Amino acid sequence: MISTDLKLKIQTFREQALSAAKILIVTHIKPDGDAIGSALALRILLKELGRETEVALMDDPPEAFSFLPYFLKIKNDFRPEHFDMVVMADCGGWSRTGWFEDDELRIDWPKYLVILDHHHTQDYSPGMVIADESLSSTAQLVHYIFREWGIEINSDAANCLMTGLSTDTGSFKHTNTTPEVFRIAAELMESGANLNKITQHIYLGRSVASLKLWGRTLDKIQQDRALGIVISVITTADLEECGATLEDLEGVIDLMNTVPDTKATFLLSERGDKLKGSVRTNDPDVDVSKLAAIFGGGGHIKAAGFNISLDG
Repeated sequence: MISTDLKLKIQTFREQALSAAKILIVTHIKPDGDAIGSALALRILLKELGRETEVALMDDPPEAFSFLPYFLKIKNDFRPEHFDMVVMADCGGWSRTGWFEDDELRIDWPKYLVILDHHHTQDYSPGMVIADESLSSTAQLVHYIFREWGIEINSDAANCLMTGLSTDTGSFKHTNTTPEVFRIAAELMESGANLNKITQHIYLGRSVASLKLWGRTLDKIQQDRALGIVISVITTADLEECGATLEDLEGVIDLMNTVPDTKATFLLSERGDKLKGSVRTNDPDVDVSKLAAIFGGGGHIKAAGFNISLDG
């Protein structure tokens, strides 16, 4: 359930949306299933409210999510003057979207800014924050917004929300998979969500190049038993030799994280002039978001990430 304060903010969000002429939905760079699923579900929600709405992402969304409704409607650019409301899904500030740094924004734009998230927002962003760290995903929060606004979840919205719910709970394996998550998942299936199709597209569709890259990642794995750390590093050369892309790395860290007695699993991947770090844990006493924060990153208690500049 959600708090009274959150319910009041959700209703304020509705009032602001009804006052907005055109609404832009954005999310974080390198969007995952929760980011994409939540953004597309919000598009459906706001369209049902009669609002003109667009979704714009800085980075191309992974093809694994191309089965989702309105995936092809996602834009890779926008003109700020065309929108008087911005909704950030699964994202706590402009710098995380890749569009602007926070100090580059005009003070008078947008008229309304709403931030929807399920973890602590690290960036300062003026606007209304609707967030609850006890939730499994932003998709769970968007589900509550549908319910509070009294808008029926159709099959398209159900598939978007189920995608966010599934990916941010590790296909319902992580410790954030609560009884409430299962209740929502059941409701979404009753509304038309096809969990089998979602699973096939996201988790089971692997190319030969992807499998080669997974093999390379596992071949390079190192373990520090004293610290309880497992780590692997993938370079640009590894990608080229396997004929793979960075997108093909998706999911391999969860396999790495199955090594017994591991406190934290790190996967480092070379990305141009940056080194991206992904961190996972199954240890109930470890919060990897705090580890990621040491390097300027963040995320969830059990799954987080960071970037390190390779320049200088």
